[in-house]
Amino acid sequence: MIRAVALPALLACCAPAFAQEPDTDRILDDLEYEGYMNLRALNDSSELILTLENDTYKIESEGFAHAIEVIERQGFPQDKPTKIIATSRGVPQVTMTYSPELDSWKTTSRVKDWKKVSGIKPLNSSFGKVDIVVYPQVSLMNLIITQVYQSLWQISPALEVTLWPGAKFSYQIKIPIFNDGYGAYESRIHPGLITLTQTFRDPWNLNVSGRLALGVFSNSRYGAVLDLKYIFPNERFWLDGQVSMLNPYYFEGFTFHYDFDPDFYWAVAGNFYWPYAKTQFTLKAQKFLYGDVGYKFEMIRHFRHCSVGFYAEKTKYGHTNGGFRFQIALPPYRFKRTGRLPRITTSGQMGLVYNANNEQYYYRESKTEASDNIMQSNSFNPFYIDSEIKALSR
Repeated sequence: MIRAVALPALLACCAPAFAQEPDTDRILDDLEYEGYMNLRALNDSSELILTLENDTYKIESEGFAHAIEVIERQGFPQDKPTKIIATSRGVPQVTMTYSPELDSWKTTSRVKDWKKVSGIKPLNSSFGKVDIVVYPQVSLMNLIITQVYQSLWQISPALEVTLWPGAKFSYQIKIPIFNDGYGAYESRIHPGLITLTQTFRDPWNLNVSGRLALGVFSNSRYGAVLDLKYIFPNERFWLDGQVSMLNPYYFEGFTFHYDFDPDFYWAVAGNFYWPYAKTQFTLKAQKFLYGDVGYKFEMIRHFRHCSVGFYAEKTKYGHTNGGFRFQIALPPYRFKRTGRLPRITTSGQMGLVYNANNEQYYYRESKTEASDNIMQSNSFNPFYIDSEIKALSR
Protein backbone atom coordinates (compact mmCIF):
# COMPACT_ATOMS: atom_id res chain seq x y z
CA MET A 1 0.00 0.00 0.00
CA ILE A 2 2.82 2.37 0.81
CA ARG A 3 4.47 1.80 -2.60
CA ALA A 4 1.15 2.13 -4.46
CA VAL A 5 0.58 5.56 -2.98
CA ALA A 6 4.13 6.84 -3.06
CA LEU A 7 4.89 6.07 -6.74
CA PRO A 8 2.05 8.14 -8.24
CA ALA A 9 2.86 10.95 -5.84
CA LEU A 10 6.49 10.84 -6.93
CA LEU A 11 5.53 10.93 -10.62
CA ALA A 12 3.13 13.81 -10.03
CA CYS A 13 5.83 15.71 -8.25
CA CYS A 14 8.30 15.24 -11.09
CA ALA A 15 5.85 15.72 -14.00
CA PRO A 16 6.65 19.40 -14.69
CA ALA A 17 10.26 18.45 -15.36
CA PHE A 18 9.22 16.41 -18.42
CA ALA A 19 8.21 18.15 -21.67
CA GLN A 20 4.67 17.41 -22.70
CA GLU A 21 4.28 16.77 -26.42
CA PRO A 22 1.42 18.84 -27.90
CA ASP A 23 -1.36 17.20 -29.88
CA THR A 24 -0.50 18.38 -33.42
CA ASP A 25 -3.73 17.01 -34.88
CA ARG A 26 -5.71 19.06 -32.39
CA ILE A 27 -3.62 22.14 -33.18
CA LEU A 28 -4.28 21.81 -36.91
CA ASP A 29 -8.01 21.26 -36.33
CA ASP A 30 -8.19 24.37 -34.13
CA LEU A 31 -6.31 26.45 -36.70
CA GLU A 32 -8.56 25.21 -39.51
CA TYR A 33 -11.62 26.14 -37.46
CA GLU A 34 -10.21 29.66 -37.07
CA GLY A 35 -9.87 29.94 -40.86
CA TYR A 36 -6.16 29.34 -41.43
CA MET A 37 -5.10 27.59 -44.65
CA ASN A 38 -2.26 25.42 -45.96
CA LEU A 39 -1.76 23.76 -42.57
CA ARG A 40 0.99 21.21 -41.94
CA ALA A 41 2.76 19.81 -38.87
CA LEU A 42 6.01 17.93 -38.31
CA ASN A 43 6.99 16.99 -34.77
CA ASP A 44 10.34 15.25 -34.41
CA SER A 45 12.96 14.96 -31.71
CA SER A 46 14.60 18.30 -32.50
CA GLU A 47 11.72 20.71 -33.27
CA LEU A 48 8.02 21.22 -33.90
CA ILE A 49 7.33 22.78 -37.30
CA LEU A 50 3.94 24.14 -38.31
CA THR A 51 2.92 25.86 -41.54
CA LEU A 52 -0.07 28.15 -41.86
CA GLU A 53 -1.52 30.92 -44.02
CA ASN A 54 -3.61 33.75 -42.68
CA ASP A 55 -6.93 34.04 -44.53
CA THR A 56 -9.11 35.75 -41.92
CA TYR A 57 -7.27 38.85 -40.67
CA LYS A 58 -6.49 41.75 -43.00
CA ILE A 59 -3.37 42.56 -41.01
CA GLU A 60 -0.97 39.64 -41.31
CA SER A 61 0.70 40.27 -37.95
CA GLU A 62 -2.68 40.17 -36.21
CA GLY A 63 -3.39 36.85 -37.88
CA PHE A 64 -0.04 35.47 -36.72
CA ALA A 65 -0.59 36.68 -33.14
CA HIS A 66 -3.99 34.97 -33.02
CA ALA A 67 -2.52 31.76 -34.48
CA ILE A 68 0.07 31.74 -31.67
CA GLU A 69 -2.76 32.03 -29.13
CA VAL A 70 -4.52 29.05 -30.72
CA ILE A 71 -1.34 26.95 -30.68
CA GLU A 72 -0.56 27.98 -27.11
CA ARG A 73 -3.77 26.34 -25.89
CA GLN A 74 -2.16 22.95 -26.54
CA GLY A 75 1.15 24.07 -25.06
CA PHE A 76 4.60 24.50 -26.60
CA PRO A 77 7.27 21.82 -26.20
CA GLN A 78 9.65 22.89 -23.43
CA ASP A 79 12.67 20.92 -24.62
CA LYS A 80 12.83 22.08 -28.25
CA PRO A 81 11.87 25.09 -30.40
CA THR A 82 8.52 25.58 -32.10
CA LYS A 83 8.68 26.99 -35.63
CA ILE A 84 5.82 28.48 -37.65
CA ILE A 85 6.40 28.93 -41.38
CA ALA A 86 3.91 31.47 -42.72
CA THR A 87 2.93 31.23 -46.38
CA SER A 88 1.17 33.42 -48.91
CA ARG A 89 -0.71 31.59 -51.68
CA GLY A 90 1.21 28.51 -50.59
CA VAL A 91 4.66 30.12 -50.97
CA PRO A 92 6.75 30.39 -47.76
CA GLN A 93 7.44 33.93 -46.54
CA VAL A 94 8.83 33.97 -42.98
CA THR A 95 9.74 31.62 -40.12
CA MET A 96 8.62 32.49 -36.57
CA THR A 97 10.54 30.58 -33.89
CA TYR A 98 9.58 30.23 -30.23
CA SER A 99 12.51 29.66 -27.86
CA PRO A 100 11.51 27.99 -24.55
CA GLU A 101 14.66 29.34 -22.85
CA LEU A 102 13.92 32.95 -23.77
CA ASP A 103 10.12 32.59 -23.76
CA SER A 104 9.93 34.80 -26.85
CA TRP A 105 9.38 34.75 -30.61
CA LYS A 106 11.93 35.64 -33.28
CA THR A 107 11.00 36.07 -36.94
CA THR A 108 13.23 35.74 -39.98
CA SER A 109 12.59 35.84 -43.70
CA ARG A 110 14.67 32.68 -44.10
CA VAL A 111 12.71 29.43 -44.47
CA LYS A 112 15.41 26.73 -44.40
CA ASP A 113 13.03 24.16 -42.85
CA TRP A 114 10.52 24.45 -45.70
CA LYS A 115 11.84 21.34 -47.48
CA LYS A 116 11.08 19.25 -44.38
CA VAL A 117 7.35 20.01 -44.55
CA SER A 118 6.64 20.99 -48.17
CA GLY A 119 5.95 17.35 -49.12
CA ILE A 120 3.17 16.99 -46.54
CA LYS A 121 -0.31 17.39 -47.99
CA PRO A 122 -1.75 20.63 -46.59
CA LEU A 123 -4.96 20.78 -44.62
CA ASN A 124 -7.46 23.39 -45.86
CA SER A 125 -5.61 24.15 -49.09
CA SER A 126 -5.82 27.64 -50.57
CA PHE A 127 -6.37 26.22 -54.07
CA GLY A 128 -9.57 27.48 -55.67
CA LYS A 129 -10.44 30.00 -52.94
CA VAL A 130 -12.46 32.87 -54.45
CA ASP A 131 -12.80 36.43 -53.17
CA ILE A 132 -14.82 39.35 -54.48
CA VAL A 133 -12.87 42.30 -53.13
CA VAL A 134 -14.39 45.80 -53.31
CA TYR A 135 -11.76 48.51 -53.80
CA PRO A 136 -13.03 52.08 -53.20
CA GLN A 137 -10.92 54.50 -55.25
CA VAL A 138 -10.68 58.30 -55.07
CA SER A 139 -8.55 60.40 -57.45
CA LEU A 140 -7.95 64.13 -57.02
CA MET A 141 -6.26 66.80 -59.16
CA ASN A 142 -5.92 70.56 -58.89
CA LEU A 143 -5.61 72.11 -62.35
CA ILE A 144 -8.31 74.82 -62.39
CA ILE A 145 -7.62 78.05 -60.52
CA THR A 146 -11.33 78.65 -59.78
CA GLN A 147 -11.86 75.15 -58.32
CA VAL A 148 -10.03 73.58 -55.42
CA TYR A 149 -10.09 69.98 -56.69
CA GLN A 150 -11.48 67.91 -59.51
CA SER A 151 -12.20 64.34 -58.46
CA LEU A 152 -13.06 60.85 -59.62
CA TRP A 153 -14.90 58.48 -57.27
CA GLN A 154 -15.12 54.80 -58.19
CA ILE A 155 -16.09 51.44 -56.74
CA SER A 156 -13.85 48.75 -58.23
CA PRO A 157 -14.80 45.18 -57.30
CA ALA A 158 -12.30 42.49 -58.29
CA LEU A 159 -12.72 38.74 -58.67
CA GLU A 160 -9.60 37.17 -57.15
CA VAL A 161 -8.95 33.41 -57.44
CA THR A 162 -6.05 31.54 -55.83
CA LEU A 163 -4.78 28.81 -58.16
CA TRP A 164 -1.76 26.53 -57.81
CA PRO A 165 0.95 27.50 -55.26
CA GLY A 166 1.98 31.10 -55.81
CA ALA A 167 -0.58 31.78 -58.57
CA LYS A 168 -3.46 34.23 -58.53
CA PHE A 169 -5.92 35.42 -61.18
CA SER A 170 -7.62 38.79 -60.79
CA TYR A 171 -10.30 40.53 -62.87
CA GLN A 172 -11.37 44.02 -61.82
CA ILE A 173 -14.31 46.16 -62.91
CA LYS A 174 -14.37 49.94 -62.41
CA ILE A 175 -17.78 51.46 -61.67
CA PRO A 176 -17.76 55.30 -61.69
CA ILE A 177 -19.77 57.09 -59.01
CA PHE A 178 -18.73 60.71 -59.71
CA ASN A 179 -16.44 62.05 -62.43
CA ASP A 180 -15.37 65.70 -62.60
CA GLY A 181 -12.61 66.29 -65.12
CA TYR A 182 -11.24 62.78 -65.74
CA GLY A 183 -12.57 62.25 -69.27
CA ALA A 184 -15.45 60.44 -70.94
CA TYR A 185 -13.82 56.99 -70.79
CA GLU A 186 -13.78 57.08 -66.98
CA SER A 187 -17.52 57.83 -66.92
CA ARG A 188 -18.32 54.40 -68.32
CA ILE A 189 -18.13 51.04 -66.56
CA HIS A 190 -14.99 49.30 -67.79
CA PRO A 191 -12.41 46.70 -66.73
CA GLY A 192 -9.51 47.65 -64.54
CA LEU A 193 -6.58 45.34 -63.82
CA ILE A 194 -6.72 41.84 -65.39
CA THR A 195 -3.72 39.84 -64.26
CA LEU A 196 -2.25 36.41 -63.74
CA THR A 197 0.60 36.49 -61.21
CA GLN A 198 3.06 33.85 -60.04
CA THR A 199 5.09 34.39 -56.86
CA PHE A 200 8.11 32.24 -56.02
CA ARG A 201 11.19 31.79 -53.83
CA ASP A 202 14.58 30.49 -54.86
CA PRO A 203 15.11 26.79 -53.97
CA TRP A 204 18.67 27.37 -52.67
CA ASN A 205 17.71 29.38 -49.57
CA LEU A 206 19.49 32.50 -50.83
CA ASN A 207 16.62 34.65 -49.56
CA VAL A 208 15.57 35.67 -53.06
CA SER A 209 11.87 35.95 -53.87
CA GLY A 210 9.96 37.27 -56.83
CA ARG A 211 6.78 37.65 -58.82
CA LEU A 212 5.98 37.36 -62.53
CA ALA A 213 2.85 39.16 -63.69
CA LEU A 214 1.12 38.96 -67.08
CA GLY A 215 -1.90 41.01 -68.06
CA VAL A 216 -3.49 44.44 -68.11
CA PHE A 217 -2.05 46.82 -65.52
CA SER A 218 -2.69 50.33 -64.24
CA ASN A 219 -1.83 53.56 -66.07
CA SER A 220 -2.93 52.10 -69.43
CA ARG A 221 -0.20 49.49 -69.84
CA TYR A 222 -0.31 45.77 -70.57
CA GLY A 223 2.47 43.21 -70.87
CA ALA A 224 4.81 41.34 -68.51
CA VAL A 225 6.51 42.43 -65.28
CA LEU A 226 9.14 40.57 -63.25
CA ASP A 227 9.84 41.68 -59.65
CA LEU A 228 12.77 40.35 -57.62
CA LYS A 229 13.77 40.89 -53.98
CA TYR A 230 16.95 39.98 -52.13
CA ILE A 231 17.19 40.26 -48.34
CA PHE A 232 20.68 40.57 -46.87
CA PRO A 233 21.87 38.48 -43.87
CA ASN A 234 21.23 41.63 -41.83
CA GLU A 235 17.54 41.68 -42.65
CA ARG A 236 17.21 45.39 -42.04
CA PHE A 237 18.60 45.78 -45.57
CA TRP A 238 17.20 44.49 -48.85
CA LEU A 239 17.20 45.15 -52.59
CA ASP A 240 14.22 45.35 -54.95
CA GLY A 241 14.47 45.06 -58.71
CA GLN A 242 11.97 45.15 -61.55
CA VAL A 243 12.11 44.65 -65.32
CA SER A 244 9.11 44.86 -67.63
CA MET A 245 7.96 44.94 -71.24
CA LEU A 246 4.85 47.09 -71.56
CA ASN A 247 2.53 48.33 -74.30
CA PRO A 248 -0.12 51.09 -74.27
CA TYR A 249 -3.88 50.40 -74.23
CA TYR A 250 -7.19 51.94 -73.21
CA PHE A 251 -10.71 50.68 -72.58
CA GLU A 252 -13.75 52.23 -74.26
CA GLY A 253 -16.38 50.54 -72.15
CA PHE A 254 -15.52 46.86 -72.59
CA THR A 255 -13.77 47.39 -75.95
CA PHE A 256 -10.03 46.89 -75.61
CA HIS A 257 -7.91 49.21 -77.76
CA TYR A 258 -4.20 48.44 -77.80
CA ASP A 259 -0.92 48.92 -79.64
CA PHE A 260 1.90 46.40 -79.88
CA ASP A 261 4.86 48.69 -79.41
CA PRO A 262 6.72 47.26 -76.41
CA ASP A 263 9.01 49.40 -74.31
CA PHE A 264 11.52 48.10 -71.79
CA TYR A 265 11.37 49.49 -68.24
CA TRP A 266 13.47 48.87 -65.15
CA ALA A 267 13.82 49.86 -61.51
CA VAL A 268 16.25 49.05 -58.69
CA ALA A 269 15.87 50.11 -55.06
CA GLY A 270 17.85 49.86 -51.85
CA ASN A 271 15.86 49.63 -48.61
CA PHE A 272 16.59 50.02 -44.91
CA TYR A 273 14.15 49.33 -42.05
CA TRP A 274 14.63 51.01 -38.65
CA PRO A 275 12.87 48.64 -36.20
CA TYR A 276 12.84 51.08 -33.28
CA ALA A 277 10.68 53.57 -35.19
CA LYS A 278 9.01 51.03 -37.55
CA THR A 279 10.18 53.22 -40.41
CA GLN A 280 11.30 52.18 -43.89
CA PHE A 281 13.72 54.21 -46.05
CA THR A 282 13.91 53.56 -49.80
CA LEU A 283 16.12 55.03 -52.52
CA LYS A 284 15.15 53.97 -56.04
CA ALA A 285 16.51 54.54 -59.56
CA GLN A 286 13.90 53.95 -62.22
CA LYS A 287 12.84 54.38 -65.84
CA PHE A 288 9.26 55.69 -65.67
CA LEU A 289 6.46 55.08 -68.16
CA TYR A 290 7.12 58.09 -70.38
CA GLY A 291 10.83 57.36 -70.72
CA ASP A 292 12.04 59.71 -67.99
CA VAL A 293 14.85 58.22 -65.90
CA GLY A 294 15.29 59.46 -62.37
CA TYR A 295 15.47 58.88 -58.65
CA LYS A 296 12.88 58.53 -55.90
CA PHE A 297 13.27 58.65 -52.12
CA GLU A 298 10.62 57.44 -49.68
CA MET A 299 10.33 57.39 -45.90
CA ILE A 300 7.34 55.40 -44.63
CA ARG A 301 6.24 54.92 -41.00
CA HIS A 302 4.25 51.72 -40.48
CA PHE A 303 1.55 51.61 -37.82
CA ARG A 304 -0.79 48.69 -37.15
CA HIS A 305 -3.71 49.85 -39.28
CA CYS A 306 -2.04 52.43 -41.49
CA SER A 307 1.23 53.48 -43.13
CA VAL A 308 2.14 57.13 -43.70
CA GLY A 309 5.14 58.94 -45.10
CA PHE A 310 6.54 61.27 -47.72
CA TYR A 311 8.47 60.99 -50.97
CA ALA A 312 10.71 63.12 -53.19
CA GLU A 313 11.63 62.46 -56.81
CA LYS A 314 13.65 63.96 -59.67
CA THR A 315 14.12 63.08 -63.33
CA LYS A 316 16.17 64.69 -66.08
CA TYR A 317 13.10 66.21 -67.74
CA GLY A 318 10.56 66.64 -64.97
CA HIS A 319 10.55 69.24 -62.22
CA THR A 320 11.58 68.14 -58.75
CA ASN A 321 8.48 66.68 -57.17
CA GLY A 322 7.36 65.25 -53.84
CA GLY A 323 4.47 64.89 -51.47
CA PHE A 324 2.80 62.71 -48.91
CA ARG A 325 1.20 59.27 -49.10
CA PHE A 326 -0.80 57.15 -46.73
CA GLN A 327 -2.53 53.78 -46.66
CA ILE A 328 -5.31 52.86 -44.22
CA ALA A 329 -6.67 49.40 -43.48
CA LEU A 330 -10.41 49.22 -44.04
CA PRO A 331 -12.72 47.46 -41.55
CA PRO A 332 -13.80 44.81 -40.89
CA TYR A 333 -10.32 43.68 -39.89
CA ARG A 334 -11.47 40.09 -39.43
CA PHE A 335 -13.64 38.33 -41.99
CA LYS A 336 -13.85 34.54 -41.85
CA ARG A 337 -14.52 32.53 -45.00
CA THR A 338 -17.54 30.18 -45.20
CA GLY A 339 -16.37 26.94 -46.75
CA ARG A 340 -15.65 27.18 -50.47
CA LEU A 341 -18.22 29.91 -51.10
CA PRO A 342 -16.90 33.15 -52.63
CA ARG A 343 -16.18 35.71 -49.91
CA ILE A 344 -17.26 39.32 -50.43
CA THR A 345 -15.24 41.86 -48.49
CA THR A 346 -13.68 45.30 -48.68
CA SER A 347 -10.08 45.67 -49.80
CA GLY A 348 -7.32 45.38 -47.26
CA GLN A 349 -6.24 49.00 -47.54
CA MET A 350 -7.18 52.29 -49.15
CA GLY A 351 -4.56 54.90 -50.00
CA LEU A 352 -4.02 58.40 -51.30
CA VAL A 353 -0.93 60.11 -52.75
CA TYR A 354 -0.52 63.89 -52.60
CA ASN A 355 1.44 65.28 -55.56
CA ALA A 356 2.85 68.56 -54.23
CA ASN A 357 4.14 69.93 -57.56
CA ASN A 358 1.00 68.85 -59.42
CA GLU A 359 3.08 66.86 -61.93
CA GLN A 360 0.76 65.44 -64.64
CA TYR A 361 3.14 63.75 -67.05
CA TYR A 362 6.38 62.43 -65.57
CA TYR A 363 7.00 59.96 -62.71
CA ARG A 364 4.27 57.56 -63.89
CA GLU A 365 4.42 53.93 -62.68
CA SER A 366 2.25 50.87 -63.35
CA LYS A 367 0.79 48.57 -60.67
CA THR A 368 0.38 44.88 -61.46
CA GLU A 369 -2.17 44.01 -58.74
CA ALA A 370 -4.97 46.02 -57.20
CA SER A 371 -3.70 45.04 -53.73
CA ASP A 372 -0.19 46.47 -54.29
CA ASN A 373 0.58 49.25 -51.81
CA ILE A 374 3.14 50.38 -49.23
CA MET A 375 1.26 48.75 -46.35
CA GLN A 376 0.84 45.39 -48.05
CA SER A 377 4.51 45.25 -49.01
CA ASN A 378 5.43 45.49 -45.30
CA SER A 379 3.22 42.56 -44.25
CA PHE A 380 6.06 40.02 -44.02
CA ASN A 381 8.72 42.31 -42.60
CA PRO A 382 10.23 40.14 -39.81
CA PHE A 383 11.02 43.06 -37.48
CA TYR A 384 7.53 44.48 -37.87
CA ILE A 385 5.98 41.06 -37.19
CA ASP A 386 8.04 40.62 -34.00
CA SER A 387 7.06 44.04 -32.66
CA GLU A 388 3.37 43.46 -33.39
CA ILE A 389 3.32 39.96 -31.86
CA LYS A 390 4.95 41.37 -28.73
CA ALA A 391 2.46 44.25 -28.56
CA LEU A 392 -0.61 42.11 -29.21
CA SER A 393 0.38 39.46 -26.65
CA ARG A 394 0.56 41.90 -23.74
